[in-house]
Amino acid sequence: MKLPKNVDFILKELNRNGYEGYIVGGCVRDYLMGNEPHDYDITTSALPDEVKKVFPHTVDTGIQHGTVTVVIDKVGYEITTYRIDGEYKDNRHPEEVIFTDKLSGDLSRRDFTVNAIAYNPLKGYVDLFNGREDIEKKIIRGVGVPAKRFQEDALRMMRAVRFSAQLDFSIEDITLKALKENADLIKNISIERIREEFFKLLLSNHNERLDILLNSGMTEYFLPEILNRKYDYMKINFLSRDIVVRLSYILSHIESKSVNKIMKRLKTDNKTASAVTNIVKYVNYKINDSYSMRKLINLVGENTLKLIEVIGALNNSDMIFEINMYNSVKNDCCTLKSLALTGNDLISIGIKGKEIGEFLNKALDLVMKEPDKNNREVLLNIIKEEFLWQQL
Repeated sequence: MKLPKNVDFILKELNRNGYEGYIVGGCVRDYLMGNEPHDYDITTSALPDEVKKVFPHTVDTGIQHGTVTVVIDKVGYEITTYRIDGEYKDNRHPEEVIFTDKLSGDLSRRDFTVNAIAYNPLKGYVDLFNGREDIEKKIIRGVGVPAKRFQEDALRMMRAVRFSAQLDFSIEDITLKALKENADLIKNISIERIREEFFKLLLSNHNERLDILLNSGMTEYFLPEILNRKYDYMKINFLSRDIVVRLSYILSHIESKSVNKIMKRLKTDNKTASAVTNIVKYVNYKINDSYSMRKLINLVGENTLKLIEVIGALNNSDMIFEINMYNSVKNDCCTLKSLALTGNDLISIGIKGKEIGEFLNKALDLVMKEPDKNNREVLLNIIKEEFLWQQL
């Protein structure tokens, strides 16, 4: 296994100073699967203060949990002391962290066998739980007793399903049974952490694993609106890997007001919440001509193509007509911002109060029907005639 220069240097420096050092977790798993690791987690027998003595540039990023960041060439590398977790009382965090000088103790506390493999260039792989075999068999299996791992940290149940979807692995029977039996513990996990795992699942290439989540009972605690819902997972897998598009699709059967409440419950950012709510609101919108397309752009703005994609998936349509129509009118005047007329123009001819907004909207609607009329003088003359007629 060829390591990046700085990672290799860190492991060798730890060894040169009398300590063990291994890369561990997802980076080892990814390498064994033939994928380039994005980052490297390093674990060591050295205590945090000892790590700081070995390396001149460090940051105390999580020293109470044994983590020190070593900075080399302006890049940070997290190094964590071997540890054994104390008792878990909230299904998420250990009451205490106990440092150990045994790699075996550190690996035994990890979530899944595929993430419990360590490696260094001198000793090769340390695989106490047959994680390499599970990678070959494409299996997610809990380390030791799966039920205990889930009771320690209930988020691991969401992670099991997410890894299954991302890696295209099946969940081993005992692990799956433990997941279902402990599903109610997910209620003890913050919605932000649940949402993060759920969104990663939706953005995977194997959304059919959503069935595991639905059948486990976990969704009852954070998204009961999709319980008993049957989805065409092939369609979801072919949708853009965009959380707005995929979330809009799976929530498309729900009223937009309820969708807005769901987005608040999931504590999504305002932009995502607004986009999904708006798309679901207009999934039954009919696009017949250029005017209806301009109206749609006015209603959903930058999310128009995402809405078209969702409508297409729901109606088994390639939406070629709608996409071509969108491309032909997208630069036309579809909003008040691009209207050649302003409120001050209307004030100048004597229009006041709420009538300003009413006339601006009338002008916009006219321009969306007849784009060539988006001219200040043309629109002023049309409005003058209507305004003067109303005064008679």
